[in-house]
This record gives sequence, C-alpha cells and structure tokens, in this order.
Amino acid sequence: MNLKVFASLTLVLFGTANAVPSFVPKATATKQALSIRGGAGPLDPDITAKVLIGALGVQGAYSYLAPNKIHELYGVPADKLSNLLNGGTGGLFLMWVITAYGVLFTDMSTIKAIGAAQIPTTVSNLRNILNGDLESSGCSMPLQWVNLAIESFVAYVCLSGVDYATTAAKARAVYIGLAGIQCRFAPEAALETWGVDSNYRSPVAIFEGKLLGQQGMTTAVLIGALVSNVNAYKALGYSIIPALLSSLLFVSSGDFEKIGIHLAKIYPWMALVVVSVVTLSF
Repeated sequence: MNLKVFASLTLVLFGTANAVPSFVPKATATKQALSIRGGAGPLDPDITAKVLIGALGVQGAYSYLAPNKIHELYGVPADKLSNLLNGGTGGLFLMWVITAYGVLFTDMSTIKAIGAAQIPTTVSNLRNILNGDLESSGCSMPLQWVNLAIESFVAYVCLSGVDYATTAAKARAVYIGLAGIQCRFAPEAALETWGVDSNYRSPVAIFEGKLLGQQGMTTAVLIGALVSNVNAYKALGYSIIPALLSSLLFVSSGDFEKIGIHLAKIYPWMALVVVSVVTLSF
C-alpha cells in the first residue's frame, strides 16, 4: 500500500472538511459512572489507566530519546535503520500517552490533546530529515516531507481548534492505521514503499517495522475511538487490544526469540495489557 495514497486520502478529507459540520467531542473522563467507564473485576479504572499510561510513557520516552539503548536493554543487536524505526515507535507511544493522559486526567479537550500528541513525532521526523538520518537509511525523502507536512498540519489545526479539526483528527487516525497495518503485516513492503533498499532491511529492522505497525494500530484506534465520542476509558481499553493480539502473534510465530528477545522480558508487559483490557473495556 503506497504512502502517497495515504497522503492523498488525508488531503482529500481535509479539503472536504469545510463542507461538513464538524464537532469537538468532550472527554468523558472521571465524571462518568463506574459502569460506563469500565471496571470489570476488582481493579479501579483510574489506577489501572494511570499505571498503564505511566508504564508505556516510560517505555515510549526511552525509545524516543535513546532508540539505540533500548535494543541493549533487550539484548538485541541493532543497526541504523532499526534504531530509526525504534525511535519512530517511541514517538507513536508518546502520541498515545499524551492523548490518553490529556483526555483522562486534564481539562484539555479531546481534539487539543490529539493536537499536542502530534508534537513528538513532528519534532523527531524534522530532526531525522535535517540531520540526514532518514536519507542515509535509504528512505525516500519526498515521502518523508509529505509525512512531516501532514502531521504538522494536524497538530496545528487541532491545537488551534478550527472548525475542521475533528475531520483532520479522523483523517490522521486513518492514515496512521493504514500505515500501521502495512508495517505490522507486510514490513518489507512498507520499507520498500518508503524507498529503503533491501541491503538495509536486516531481520532486526524488519522486526522493528512490525513493532512500529503494532503501535501505529494502537494509536489509531485510540484517536479514532475518541473522535467518535467513545467513552475515554473504554477507548483506552479498546486501543490496546491490537497490541495484545499482535504480541500473541509475535509469541506464537517465534518472532521475539528469532531476534534474541527472551519471552521472560515480554510476559510482564503482556500481563499489564491483559489486565488493562479487561478492566477498561468492560
């Protein structure tokens, strides 16, 4: 699936937004009744959400700020492209975290939280373009500039609260979701779309492409659910279902072990996700 198609889809949605009345949904956070916001089992949804957001926030910040070090933490040999992809995954983690925390635990509107959440990936992509990391990894630079323009535009319109901001947020969710699906299930095709030569596509880089796709799907579900006015707690729970299913697929396919990640390091994360899904989604 070509990213130019994704870009065209997004721009078309933006261009038609003025003809359709939009809305800015409000976050349905702590004022909701327990039965509405989740709470299956004995765990409190507020505490569960905070633990989940905090844990993923630490993981995301580490991947975003020191993508080369996160590989060392898991004992995986890395290369330039895999570090670049890992940094992108960290940016998507932070997008998810900022959106979730902003909606649930601040007075920020849903749309403004989504806008603020675009900043880490925008800054990271601009840095990687300007310092030459993307180009030296074989990425197609025109597509990278298009991607930067899209996320910058979404950040601006959502933070400024223009009347088509909701449409822009929906388009962003579609863009991230489609790209995430391709990365997760066809990582080599995704890398080829970005112009990455096969010489750069190491087994670790391909695995990192799958992780990027997993987090892309997770983030897209959160944004899409929130702008569709789904209760914020449930949206949080629904968003991590793709991550859980993807992780189970990683385990069953042996992908973790193929690149040297011991499952003992993965199971605690999976347990946290299972508990969070059950608590927040039902």
